Amino acid sequence: MKNQLSQTRNKIYLGIIVVSAIAIIILGAGYIGDRKRADQAAAPSSVAMKGSSDKVLVSVSTEVIEDGLENMGVLITQEYYFTQVETYTKEKKILNLVPSTSELVYSYDGAVMAGIDFEQIKITKDEESKTLSVDIPHSIIQAVTIDKDSFKVFSEKDSLWNPMKLEDYNDSLSEFEEAAKEKALENGIIERSDEQARALVENFIGNFPSANGYEIRFVWRNNYEP
Repeated sequence: MKNQLSQTRNKIYLGIIVVSAIAIIILGAGYIGDRKRADQAAAPSSVAMKGSSDKVLVSVSTEVIEDGLENMGVLITQEYYFTQVETYTKEKKILNLVPSTSELVYSYDGAVMAGIDFEQIKITKDEESKTLSVDIPHSIIQAVTIDKDSFKVFSEKDSLWNPMKLEDYNDSLSEFEEAAKEKALENGIIERSDEQARALVENFIGNFPSANGYEIRFVWRNNYEP
């Protein structure tokens, strides 16, 4: 009787050990599978790796550059300051026989301003040659300003029969402005203005990273036609 109980107990213990071993095997296999799946999810896929190594090509936008230049409007790129002495002579014949002359020698300070309408600049690109062509008008005289407070009279000869009038002073001022403009042109104001405009455009385009590697070529024209 005692031996039978002992054998029965041994069978129960053996069954418990077998069941426990099977459970351990099943749990271990599940853990390994879950770990493998987690590792696979964490690892970057070959598609993602391939995508990260692709090169992104960026092309410069001529429209964006033109819009930026247009916002500058008419830009004064060169100024010529002056103090100029002029002689204004008014002649008249009394009764068509006796000449009568009035004369005014005077000076003004002022400035002649030259510039370019940046709205008229057009940009084209050639991807094969990596060039940006800038179609740009030459500078023109934009304004002549006279400092009225700087007016000085050096000599004035006012004939009794041919006196100076207000319109004479206005005429003399118009002649003075034209003379100042011619003087500025003789001193190369247009050439210096063009060079300054060229530098401004080059610097502006250089601020676009996408323009790196492009050669900038200027095509100058003598009018404002687009």
